[in-house]
Amino acid sequence: MKSAIAFLLFAMLSVLPGAQAFSQSFSAEAIQTAPGMQSTNMQLHISRDKSVRIEMNTPQGKIVQQYFSATGLMRVIYPARKEYIEQKSPEPLSMPGDVVMNPCDNLPDAKCENLGEESINNQPAIHWKLTRQGPNQQLFTIEQWLDKKRGITLREKLPNGSSINAVMTGNEKINGREAERWEVTMTTLDGKTQSGTRWYDVELGITVREAFPNGSLRELKNIVVKEPDASLFMVPEGYRKINVPAQPPQGR
Repeated sequence: MKSAIAFLLFAMLSVLPGAQAFSQSFSAEAIQTAPGMQSTNMQLHISRDKSVRIEMNTPQGKIVQQYFSATGLMRVIYPARKEYIEQKSPEPLSMPGDVVMNPCDNLPDAKCENLGEESINNQPAIHWKLTRQGPNQQLFTIEQWLDKKRGITLREKLPNGSSINAVMTGNEKINGREAERWEVTMTTLDGKTQSGTRWYDVELGITVREAFPNGSLRELKNIVVKEPDASLFMVPEGYRKINVPAQPPQGR
């Protein structure tokens, strides 16, 4: 089980279409909207060394989240209290939008078998077979076809018989930026389908907008392609570090 700080980082990053699969440093506003719910807005900064800073206003005040991929260090800063906590990730941290060529890079408990190269919707892809152990100690298998150029999933077969298929349908400008439009369709075992749309930023190499079947939308806006100030990834002077309680070993 991940600690509370790791869970918080995942919760904050879950609103981002892509946060680490980038090819350049940049800053942006991350927005998530859903029918009947208040929108979520964050400020995102990505450095050239793949460090991440997220700023978010909450009912308890402003929170600043920092993650350093080189070391696995995660930090949460509370400006109103002038306090912070930090901890290393106990396992590889995968963020939405990660570009991976081997799915086991972010799944240490899985076994991955490369089944070779295939063409999926005219896109060259690597066919992977993933085997993992479920909650009842039963093994289950997932098949994935990863785009060789982008590392995104072009096709996926799930253990319950459902499948996911992504097809590039053209190019569009999204918030003034060049992007590829991808239609993503999930088909259940009984043939029912749901579709969403994903826009992949050509320059940054990440998904910058996702529209889901339920009407939810998450996107990056006001993108500035520039290295953020180094001070954004530091602890402000005069802040006090709070110790994080040790996590009990799993299985106890």
